[in-house]
Amino acid sequence: MNRTIVVVGFLLAGCSVEPQGDFERISPGDIPFGLASPVTVPESTTTTSVATLESSDVVNQPVDLFFVASTSVVRVQRNVVSPATVAQVLALLAEGPPNDPAYAGLRSTLPTEFQAEVAVIRGVAQVDATRLFLTALPPADQRLAIAQIVLTLTSRPGVGQVIVTVDGEPIAVPRGRGDLVEAGTPVTFDDYANLIAMGQ
Repeated sequence: MNRTIVVVGFLLAGCSVEPQGDFERISPGDIPFGLASPVTVPESTTTTSVATLESSDVVNQPVDLFFVASTSVVRVQRNVVSPATVAQVLALLAEGPPNDPAYAGLRSTLPTEFQAEVAVIRGVAQVDATRLFLTALPPADQRLAIAQIVLTLTSRPGVGQVIVTVDGEPIAVPRGRGDLVEAGTPVTFDDYANLIAMGQ
């Protein structure tokens, strides 16, 4: 610390300017125009830009839902926030078709209280519904309800088959032709394609 002070003192002494004699005072009237004027430094302004999330930044994606028209099923496309999960798609299916005159006559056979857990494992969607799924469904609607679920889920990327269980127990489900598959047997889009309305 002492050594540093000595060095700095030496440099300052070496850089000092020796007096060169007397100085002469200049009267204000003899100062050239402008040199005696005060200098004004403008205040600096800082502009902060805040990025806002616009609604246009939200990415939507189309999903295919299948609703019932008489004894057939009809494909309806809706936009949802991406990425859409199979659970969200199934919830939209239970919600029913959009409230729009263009979809008049369509309905969902799934009970409004429909609840299910969905897991996709190696391309197979395992839908585990509550007992209400069976007790609240009229026999005539059971095949259409299964068709809605299977056609909608197998329209999602990465899903090729569906297994339906109730309270964790595999159940036999009707295919589009009306025949029952053995409990725990996966069903596919093609098993219900015959129920899709013409022109879909």
